[in-house]
Amino acid sequence: MPAYLCGQNPLVLERKYFLIAAILLVFASWNSVGFHQGDEHFQIWEFAGYKLGLIPQEDLAWEFGERMRPAAQPALAYAGYRVLSLGKTIDPFLITFLFRVLSSAFFLVVAWLLWQRFAPAFSAQKLKTWLLLILLFHWCALYSGVRFSSENWSGLVLAVAFLWYPLPRDSGPQQFTPRQPPSGSWHRYLLAGFLFGLSFLFRYQVALLVVGFGAWLLFIGREKFLHLLLLILGGCTALGLGTVLDYWLYGEWVIAPWNYLAVNLLEGKAATFGSEPWWYYFPALLEKGVPPLSLLYVGAPLWFFYRYRKDPITWMAIPFLLVHFYLSRKDVRFLYPLLPYLGIMIMAAARAIYRARGVAWFEQGWVRNGLKLMVVVNLGLVLFNAIRPNRSQVDVASFVYHEFHQPVTLYADGHHPFDYGGLNLGFYQRPGNIIVEGKDRSDWPECQTSTCLYGIRSRAPQPPPGAELIYTNRPAWLGFAVDRGWLDKVNFWYLYDLKESSARDN
Repeated sequence: MPAYLCGQNPLVLERKYFLIAAILLVFASWNSVGFHQGDEHFQIWEFAGYKLGLIPQEDLAWEFGERMRPAAQPALAYAGYRVLSLGKTIDPFLITFLFRVLSSAFFLVVAWLLWQRFAPAFSAQKLKTWLLLILLFHWCALYSGVRFSSENWSGLVLAVAFLWYPLPRDSGPQQFTPRQPPSGSWHRYLLAGFLFGLSFLFRYQVALLVVGFGAWLLFIGREKFLHLLLLILGGCTALGLGTVLDYWLYGEWVIAPWNYLAVNLLEGKAATFGSEPWWYYFPALLEKGVPPLSLLYVGAPLWFFYRYRKDPITWMAIPFLLVHFYLSRKDVRFLYPLLPYLGIMIMAAARAIYRARGVAWFEQGWVRNGLKLMVVVNLGLVLFNAIRPNRSQVDVASFVYHEFHQPVTLYADGHHPFDYGGLNLGFYQRPGNIIVEGKDRSDWPECQTSTCLYGIRSRAPQPPPGAELIYTNRPAWLGFAVDRGWLDKVNFWYLYDLKESSARDN
């Protein structure tokens, strides 16, 4: 802990840290426009937009036709839109911002619950403080915490379920998770089961975490049959709710989880989006976690799984990881549901070193300098992710939405600001407001609207003659770097007004 904080009341520090984290998260929510990956938008907001009557069904992603995606998050988005709009059209950029704030608040609640549960495992106040700092401020958790994504929400809900469940016994030195006082209240088991089921409704893959926890209850915890029955009953209640929500979304009774399994695994659809070797996650985590921090992100969990092999976190994580190693379709974001426990595992390793070597080990020059480097790198990543948009083309869509209330024609040389992987960002458009002409320039028709635009993402844009630049996401202060050719390989978005140009001139 920094020296200037050592004399302060721990309770005061806790409140300060949570306040700082809350301000930072609101700031990040405002700036994190867009989405980390297409599913976060097209499987939630476009589906909700369809139910709101804003988007035609033919514009939806192919998964809608397969009836394979859960309806829980589209239903939340739909309900939030209805409540906030009061029957009118609401700014889509405002509603998505508010849901990022909601996600951030949820993240803070889970961080607080985790700290309350695991802080007693640390005798030294310094370690308790560092546990809180890591839970609140390690950059991966913050980056994911603001997202209204299935990976984030499934992981957060499952963490609440895990913390809410009264563990039946302590398995000794090979368990790290502190056991709560026994609870004779049946509703805790029922509610925990419901929350486990709800996490499944946000992302089906977390079923592997739930199965792992159930295995721990059976073989390590030796849970009572009645408690297991209440847990299962709560889970089945959530699954029943999910089935009703799927009917609301698709207009027919379906078993969406089975459709997801059948299409992606049995028919092999998931493998068509890329195939990676089983060891892919190790180098990917080391790279994307950013060294030297990523060394902790990989090393601490591996140590934790061995040292605390009877801990419920280990039993949840191992089947989840093994199946993801086996599946050919891999992406680091698939592991985001484990992020709530990452800080716990890192600090468990720190506690082991503290007990074995004492505080003197941390005060060695090379250790102190290494920790300082990690803090600086982490802080830089936190600030960087707090100020940058996740998808810059959504900033272009925001400019068009707020500047042009009347229909506009948008010309493009193929890829345009409302296109993502061949799908249309319809939720970010005023209904009937955008006419996109993305053909070859020689095939562009005459502009039939009062406003005609040209959009392109390029290193060196070549707009039609007479076009006037009205928007770019290239910061003005980078002009000196552009003049010197330092950014010749960087693409930026450019939007031009063609009012002085004929759309056929090229």
